[in-house]
Amino acid sequence: MARRSVHFWRIEQLNGDELNRPFPARRVAEVLKKAQDAGTDRHFTSADGTVMIARAVASSPCPVLLLDRVRDANLPSVGDALGRRKPLPLAPGDHLLETTYFAFLKRNVMAVLTSGNGPRASRMGEYLEGMLGLEPTLVPVVREDVEEILTRLEVSRFEFALPAERLSGKLMEGEWADVLESASRLMNQGTFRISLSVGRSGSADDKRRIRERIQRLIDLFRQAGSVEHFDYVVAEGKDSLTGDREVVDLLKERFISHVEVDPDAFNDPQKSAAEAIAILNKQARDNEAFFARTLPDIKGTADSGLVPDLVAGGMATVRAALAAATNSAGATNSAGATNSAGATNSAGATNSAGVDGHAANEPRVGDGHELVRG
Repeated sequence: MARRSVHFWRIEQLNGDELNRPFPARRVAEVLKKAQDAGTDRHFTSADGTVMIARAVASSPCPVLLLDRVRDANLPSVGDALGRRKPLPLAPGDHLLETTYFAFLKRNVMAVLTSGNGPRASRMGEYLEGMLGLEPTLVPVVREDVEEILTRLEVSRFEFALPAERLSGKLMEGEWADVLESASRLMNQGTFRISLSVGRSGSADDKRRIRERIQRLIDLFRQAGSVEHFDYVVAEGKDSLTGDREVVDLLKERFISHVEVDPDAFNDPQKSAAEAIAILNKQARDNEAFFARTLPDIKGTADSGLVPDLVAGGMATVRAALAAATNSAGATNSAGATNSAGATNSAGATNSAGVDGHAANEPRVGDGHELVRG
């Protein structure tokens, strides 16, 4: 048996607004299934060049999507019985797919079954925005007391460590991605450890600014979906309410389930989806009471109108088509205005040739005003 982890996130906002009704996950699954059946290209390339493709694998009892990272470069090798290495035997046009499974549960919870190399939870947000124009804001589901403690914590130190061989910018996002990517070029053995602290020198304002900066970096760290790769992650500070020193283990703050999977089934493309669906549905049942106790209730019905049909190229194609239509309409209006002016000038030329039997060069009352008007 092999061990996998299921991470839980909550969709807190959608398109910048607080999400107080169910996320339209079933409609997303329907749109993806329709695109699959029609043979529509569902590939999306993120800003950093990562190529992804999503597929709907279930719509009930809860919608389940899989998101593949598509790789056709920097591929691993295979070896024979004697250890001789050779290229991964891919047929022309084939790609390596690394998969993560996503189930959309009650209370806008998203359960994420990882495979180790598949896309992080935030990548699903990128895909939905790029292909369907949906911008979900994800926050991790945490143990019952941790969020309250961290809110009160006047942080003085943040420290983490991980094996050097795991160092990679892909584990994190933003500034932390830059740090880990740079560190990966410095060492590939041993343990990489980093510690940030307020320090003892400086004024109260200086310490406040440093504390706020560290708190912001902790928030960014917590939003990453790869904390399980670290050996040690702690935040330390004073509880502003009690005055006590608190050390918060951020590896234990997340509400994460660890499951045993059959590697033969989980790595079989014909069986893996069914295996993942069964695992995620069981997680939904097993943890429903915890979610009901710790997360806000969500009422109403999902707004399916927020989810358009999927087109090849996603929202970039839609925006380009709208821009082209707008430019075309503007050109048509401009041409119409030019033709109208031309017609007026033509009429003016006819008037100058003579009206009511008067010669063009014959002076008439008001001729000067008419010429100005024309």
